[in-house]
Amino acid sequence: MRHWRNDIVSEALEFAARWGFLTQDLFFEFMCPMSRAHKFRYWNSLVECGHFRRSNASDKVLILTPKGRNVFGEVVRPARQSIYIEHDAIAARIILALKNRNLISRYWLEDELMRNPVDAFSVLGGEQVPRIPDVVFDLKTNAGDSVRCSLEIERTTKSRSRYAKIALAYLGYSKVSVMLFACDSEPAETVVRQSFSGKAFVDKKRVPGLFNLNEFDPVTLNTNIRFNDQEMTFKNLLSILTKLEVKPLSFSRDDKETAVSLKNAKKQETA
Repeated sequence: MRHWRNDIVSEALEFAARWGFLTQDLFFEFMCPMSRAHKFRYWNSLVECGHFRRSNASDKVLILTPKGRNVFGEVVRPARQSIYIEHDAIAARIILALKNRNLISRYWLEDELMRNPVDAFSVLGGEQVPRIPDVVFDLKTNAGDSVRCSLEIERTTKSRSRYAKIALAYLGYSKVSVMLFACDSEPAETVVRQSFSGKAFVDKKRVPGLFNLNEFDPVTLNTNIRFNDQEMTFKNLLSILTKLEVKPLSFSRDDKETAVSLKNAKKQETA
């Protein structure tokens, strides 16, 4: 009988503590690189061990129980409201696709920066912070430094005036080098592009990269991303920014495992 992978459970706990939720799709795709049967065994074990409970909105979403929250103390994020989980899961999928390639040295969530205004000013580099991105992350480079990027998830198309205010906010964020917008539709892409099309944005290199969030492929990173009239794949963009080889997603896969004993796993948990 194969040894129980406590690191899988630990990664799930750490993710939920920071993001406020865990979806089955994210767990299967990025945290549990095993056969489908074993994915479900580990997924069910998260609830059975008492650290998670199923969301009232969906049995494919888990949130931390008081026992799970106690593992992390005051730094744990409150359980995310169900209406925001689909949006946040899109952002998490993109971040995990890069993090699992060891391309990200650090990242900050909107909620984290909102709770720490001093950090928000420091991370974004603005005298005022009228808008906090969904995620800010630092890409590693072959020179040992980093490139700071922001990520916005646009599942609905906002008004032109709203995007104009967002664009103006980014003009003042001196520490953000690359802005990425994952849009749900062409109309949303069009409005975002127009909002960043003025001379001031071009001169300050404040032109964002736009891509369709429904076409994002974490495995190949061949999703097309557009900076005005320049187009490239997500993988090519990462190569240009980091000067590193963008490797395939790597997992310690073991699809030929023997049956896992949840009973033994629980004993290890309490040991």
